[in-house]
Amino acid sequence: RLESRSMSSFPLSKSVASSSASSAGKGSAWRYDAGDSQPLVIRAEPDVDGQRTKETLAPGSLFDVLEERLGIDGVLYLRLSDGRGWAFDRKPGVGTMCERFAQGAEADNFWRYDAGDGQSLVVRTVPLIDGPKSDVVLQPGEVFCVSQEKAGADGVLFLELADGRGWAFDQKPGVGKMCERHKAAKGNADVPPSPFWRYIAKDGLPIFVRSEPDIDGPKTQVTLQPGELFCVTEEKRGPKDVMYLALADGSGWLFDSKPGFGVMCQRHEAPVTLHIYDVPTHPTGRRVNGVFRALGTGAFHAGVEVYGVEWSFGAKRVGTGVFACPPAECGAHTYKKPYLMGYTKLSEQETDALINGLARAWPGASYDLLRRNCTHFSNELCQRLGVGGLPAWVMSLAAAGARLDEIREAGEEAKAMKGDDSHSTIGEFYEGLGALGKEERGAVIDEPTTCGDLAR
Repeated sequence: RLESRSMSSFPLSKSVASSSASSAGKGSAWRYDAGDSQPLVIRAEPDVDGQRTKETLAPGSLFDVLEERLGIDGVLYLRLSDGRGWAFDRKPGVGTMCERFAQGAEADNFWRYDAGDGQSLVVRTVPLIDGPKSDVVLQPGEVFCVSQEKAGADGVLFLELADGRGWAFDQKPGVGKMCERHKAAKGNADVPPSPFWRYIAKDGLPIFVRSEPDIDGPKTQVTLQPGELFCVTEEKRGPKDVMYLALADGSGWLFDSKPGFGVMCQRHEAPVTLHIYDVPTHPTGRRVNGVFRALGTGAFHAGVEVYGVEWSFGAKRVGTGVFACPPAECGAHTYKKPYLMGYTKLSEQETDALINGLARAWPGASYDLLRRNCTHFSNELCQRLGVGGLPAWVMSLAAAGARLDEIREAGEEAKAMKGDDSHSTIGEFYEGLGALGKEERGAVIDEPTTCGDLAR
């Protein structure tokens, strides 16, 4: 009997993350925040344009994910563990929708149910062990988010589920532990398995793709050459521990090993992880960044991890500004969280060549706080690795700063044209807004400034 790992089967049309690998039963925590204060309508299927349910996620909602599926355009689909349907980490043309939530003090809000008896826990409607039972159950090993902890009698800690489904409890007198606080390791992006595999048979011969998940099954006309990389949409465990692999292009099946022969295919593990740091190291600065984050911006340092090394960019008088450090350990900043960008199809040697090229193109002397900083470098590196650009909230402060710089420069130029050699930041900002507004409506610089010019 074949045991199938649940994976999606979308038609694939794009290159890098054009896959649909899934990871089930991980119980990872996520937060929804698209930055527009609008709720997210949960889908009935792993498809951005799929059928919408009546369920929604409010901005800032924390939710537990039972399964993750990497879709055709780099979208990671998230199956909610409470069975309400699917969310997604990003929406093409819009930006980030949900982020993995497993770092910082707020991670203490996550608990795991495991009473050790293999039985589910029925959630209560009130913070009482003997209180009314709801229709909601927690399965052994399930991770859930808590919005409130309330101490009860006999040392029991009652846990209000953040999604409003009711109450659980950390222990039951006379029985023992029921739930324990769940914490993720720093720097671990908890990534789903790579959907990419490589054919590596030791005999150096091509392999025929099978029409069904069976080594002795009918052969197709399609072959793979040694070293060839391919994408998989489904994995099925068969007899003698052989893993059958459904090719994403629909041409058929391969297998990871052949009894009596050895390894045939090997998973190509090359996740690309964005590591985010708070630039302010003082606690007050980090709190300010939290406020900015709620507004869709913030001051962040970013580095990109690929093949076990984190790469970033900084100012330097001589030589390249590109530098490396161990993942999540850039000492000049306060670590915030990891963010899985996807998987690169580049080999380690190809990635090294890419980094060497970027090192030449990004000299340290070219560093600019607003227009050419670590987030710009990380954005280009991620795009060159084929996993798409950085989330909008990482790039937004640099974009806002560059716009302010543009306004200031326009103001300086406008004042110079008027023969005004005074220096005032507020005055230059006012003149810059007016100058850009006049340019947009086709007016000359000497015309009076209107309110509309300042608001364009």
